[in-house]
Amino acid sequence: MTFFVCSFQLLAQKSNVFLRGMVRDSLNLIKDVHVVNLNTLKGTYSNDYGQYRITVSLGDTLEFTSVQFETVKKVITDRVFFSKKLNLILKNKNYVLEEITVKKHNLIGDLRVDRKKVPKDTIALKGKKLSNIIENVSKESQKGILNKPNKKHSELAEKSMRNTDPSRAFNGANLMGIVNGIINLIPKKKKKLSKKEINELLKNKILTDFGNDFFEELKITNDLIIPFLEYCMQFNIEDLYANNKRLDIIKLLEEKSTSFLVQLKQN
Repeated sequence: MTFFVCSFQLLAQKSNVFLRGMVRDSLNLIKDVHVVNLNTLKGTYSNDYGQYRITVSLGDTLEFTSVQFETVKKVITDRVFFSKKLNLILKNKNYVLEEITVKKHNLIGDLRVDRKKVPKDTIALKGKKLSNIIENVSKESQKGILNKPNKKHSELAEKSMRNTDPSRAFNGANLMGIVNGIINLIPKKKKKLSKKEINELLKNKILTDFGNDFFEELKITNDLIIPFLEYCMQFNIEDLYANNKRLDIIKLLEEKSTSFLVQLKQN
């Protein structure tokens, strides 16, 4: 019996599984959390819904890192390995600012007297010098522009003005073509989508955002995903998506998957 258990554990350590999970803080799901398997040095990131998927073996160590949150390391135990699921709640980092000392100045509150005691603002002084340099460079660059243009330049300018004058005749131009071009520039009124079209777009977006793996965990097979999403449309999921309430959407899908499967068996 002991030999069988040891062999089973060795087999599990050599085999790999896809571990899925969700990363969140106390309020929201967290995206772009870096998840690294320290044993294989392979990594991934959590998506917009805090979900991640990574290959692990029994005994591997995963490291979860993000700029705003404390780093967490998790060992793949028997329970995690065979459940193929690991959800995590990260804690926000607390930043401690360095202590500063406010220097005391011998000021009396009279600007006429106090301004003589305060050192000159070197930054403002340098800024003023830089402003003077820019102004001088600008004046130097304009010297050549202000020169009187030669005859050739004057003729080109006059010809250009005649060609762009809107009051001159069209001289055989296709007037209808110009009118049609102007009409095409007028914004066309967008077609209002029907309720059915909106639901179709929403179902496709949910399927794209969550992926088949999410529904697989809910025991919803591929052939049942679309009927399940149609079933969920009656529970105000459209408003949740419009208000970007991701946690509420996930809770809704998890809760309604049970009632959907029960109802499916009864029918």
